[in-house]
Amino acid sequence: MKTPNLFIPGPTDVAPEILQTMTTPMIGHRVSDFAGLFQRFKTPLQRLFFTKNPVYVSTSSATGVMEGSLRNASKKRILSCVNGAFSERWFELAKANNRAADALSFEWGQAVKPDAVKKALETGKYDAVTVVHNETSTGVMSPLAEIGEVAKKFPAVFLLVDAVSSLAGAKIEADAWGIDVLLAGSQKCLALPPGICVFSVSPRVLERAKTIPDRGGYFDFIDFHKSWEKDQTPNTPVLPLLYALAAQMERFEKEGLENRFARHVQMAKICREWGLSRGFELFPEKGYESVSLTTLKNTRNIDLKVLNKALKEKRNAIISDGYGKLKGVTIRIAHMGEITPARLQALLGWIDEELTGT
Repeated sequence: MKTPNLFIPGPTDVAPEILQTMTTPMIGHRVSDFAGLFQRFKTPLQRLFFTKNPVYVSTSSATGVMEGSLRNASKKRILSCVNGAFSERWFELAKANNRAADALSFEWGQAVKPDAVKKALETGKYDAVTVVHNETSTGVMSPLAEIGEVAKKFPAVFLLVDAVSSLAGAKIEADAWGIDVLLAGSQKCLALPPGICVFSVSPRVLERAKTIPDRGGYFDFIDFHKSWEKDQTPNTPVLPLLYALAAQMERFEKEGLENRFARHVQMAKICREWGLSRGFELFPEKGYESVSLTTLKNTRNIDLKVLNKALKEKRNAIISDGYGKLKGVTIRIAHMGEITPARLQALLGWIDEELTGT
């Protein structure tokens, strides 16, 4: 099978050498050999998160930890910042878990505004606020550092952040920005297969979790912490993915985190400039464009099914249609993980070939 050129917002391409590590023979996950594997990614993950707090690994999609964070971090009421499909999902998860929650809504394409968050928190109604840093449904990246500064003014409020499609593509300083829970899935900028979620948790969240009797079982943060201290996971881990995670952390350190962040910024610039020069418009609010994917208004009324059919047949490549209510309205080109500027420019050249004359 030919390796596909995935320019979609997940799953993303996985390097061949990373895939190869997943064929490593199995070991017992409650023996000393597993502790050695765990230690290979334990500290590197803290460096990636820019935190001194533990970074846990869950055998689940990020959605599981999104749900777990609501159950472990809130006893009172949750403020859900909603500006796209995935932030809407977090709000719906709160209601599904019988947690009191209100939506602070923004138009799709708009960023979460710190002043609006501040005004809502000043009511004193909330003890947690959820923010999706990078909305892949719209291509919007909200000003997380500024939102963190607002949250710091409310010591009883915990800041919970979904960085599923931005962690390892954008610099996120969990400690400096006052983030209490920061989570990311493996299949986006981390450039691993789907199936694990990595997440940091502040000590004050752990303290609150101890006072919550219905915080759940599989995503009990207290259990995660006890296991982390012993270089273990609370439940049976997906060993092949942990081998891949360990190897990927080594590749990150070889590239250099700052270089990795700069590469994503460079690709975003290339893609935006290409789109504007080809008669498209950017969908996100100006100044809040994602660095891991570019979302264009389909102002040229391109038939994406036809375009993708040609890209797949000729180049084994694929880009994304709009998500949810934006299907047919926007075009999304992801440039995250293992994508390089040269590969992105090749894709844009292939698209130019197909659009000539349209």
